Amino acid sequence: MDIGFLLTMLFFGGLLIFAHGFILLVTRYKQCAPDEILVVYGRVEGGRSSKCIHGGATLVWPLIQDYKKLSLIPMSIEIPLDNAVSVDEIRMNVKSNFTVAISTEPEIMQNAAEHLLHLAPYQIESLVSEIILGQLRMIFASITFEQVNSESEHLDELINKKIGKELGNVGIKIVAFHISDADNGSEFEGEVNQERLTHYLNLTKMAREKATPIPKEGSPESQQLAILLRMADDYASDAKHFMDTGDYVRAFGAINYAHAWIDAGVKLRLLDGHGDDELFTLP
Repeated sequence: MDIGFLLTMLFFGGLLIFAHGFILLVTRYKQCAPDEILVVYGRVEGGRSSKCIHGGATLVWPLIQDYKKLSLIPMSIEIPLDNAVSVDEIRMNVKSNFTVAISTEPEIMQNAAEHLLHLAPYQIESLVSEIILGQLRMIFASITFEQVNSESEHLDELINKKIGKELGNVGIKIVAFHISDADNGSEFEGEVNQERLTHYLNLTKMAREKATPIPKEGSPESQQLAILLRMADDYASDAKHFMDTGDYVRAFGAINYAHAWIDAGVKLRLLDGHGDDELFTLP
């Protein structure tokens, strides 16, 4: 065989290999802006489900890995809370505004990758709204009406502690919030009693039973749905415990929160509520 021909073939072969490697590097080298999180999933080192990168770059290997990005741009969410019940059994209406964003703390950022990666921005906002709304009901059910309006530092501490923890479980942090003064706009309609709470708890159980899962088993959406339903079941169980101990106000708050988690599943299109909207609204 002619040596010149062989050298030519080797040259072009090496050139093709180099070109292929260069194209692979260019197409699979993914950069992440400072206001984004790059989530690489698939076969990730350390046996983790995903790897999160904030404001950097990495290689995403074809076939065995894929990636998505999560925006760190804060979201401003209005949370109108109607008919919240204080520990002294005063019903009130409270307006609030929360600015939230996906956290860059490693552990919480990993939670965002696990729970928010395949959600559209409006779905993330809906989920956050339901979490905040349910927790606000629980917070106001643990303090007096006077404390809501006069002890802002104590209220802020409760919000950062309780709501911050729940949001952190899905990868979100509180950037800022504002709670307006509570408006005692209506009298409490009747006494909170065992019979009334039993009726509300039965509505919650009906909602839980009638709501049919939409995602396929084993999909990321089904895993998210399992978390929502587990939280609903936990709060329904808490409500039953509070009812048994005579703590009716906290029971009412727990029932509302159980409903909020089921309602979140419907609004995120993870549950089919059969069009029975009454099941997802407490008086």
